[in-house]
Amino acid sequence: MKAYCITLKDCNDRQITTAEVLKRANINVEFFIGVDARVDTHPLLERFRERTFLLNMGRPGAIGEAGCYASHYLMWEKCVELNEPIIVFEDDFDIDERMFCHSLEIAKAHINDCGYIRIENTCNHDMFYQVRTYGDQRLVKYLKIPQCMTGYAISPKTAKAFIEHSKTFDYPVDVFLRNAWIHKQPIFGVCQSGLWGGNKPSVIGNRKRQGKKDYFVATMKIVNKIKNMTLNLATNFYHLKLLGSDYKPTKLWKG
Repeated sequence: MKAYCITLKDCNDRQITTAEVLKRANINVEFFIGVDARVDTHPLLERFRERTFLLNMGRPGAIGEAGCYASHYLMWEKCVELNEPIIVFEDDFDIDERMFCHSLEIAKAHINDCGYIRIENTCNHDMFYQVRTYGDQRLVKYLKIPQCMTGYAISPKTAKAFIEHSKTFDYPVDVFLRNAWIHKQPIFGVCQSGLWGGNKPSVIGNRKRQGKKDYFVATMKIVNKIKNMTLNLATNFYHLKLLGSDYKPTKLWKG
């Protein structure tokens, strides 16, 4: 699979570090200059709906969140254009070479069936069920989809679905992903994958609510969170029927 890494024009230090990290695992990556909402005027940024985002998240969107969404969107378009699965990285991570190379082999074997495979370590609050075991690693299907999109493999079919349901940007891109009721795609992962996010300062911006609390906005955030939880639960049952016996649960797990 071809591998791409989303970066920004002035992030040369991140690009150098990423190339060095992947070189240790003999992985070639092509850097993709993403959308920097601080300075760019890309047409995809017009899809960002400030009011809807505010009511969904309980806070205004940070300046870089629309750009981050747009950058991943362009990667999905690249996947559809190539008509083959690809790997997408963000430009701040480290790896365990042996484990991560094995994770890529697992992803290559299953990406056409699974559609989206997260290749970033899980946290202790993630919920999933196990569908395959590979020594000390597992292919899992998420019931509660983790946030962060530092590394993943994606198929053209799933990329098309994400594009179709991203006519407007109403969430951060990783929250859009975790709300599977919107795009209907099952989200898989390799646990543990041997890749974890780095510690460089975020270029997205401040994602904390500031100023006086708006109780209407706070109420709508709660309402939308309950809606998302309910619809995501229903979508998990839909996925059980959709995936059939090949990817049925072999063990339920809460990390």
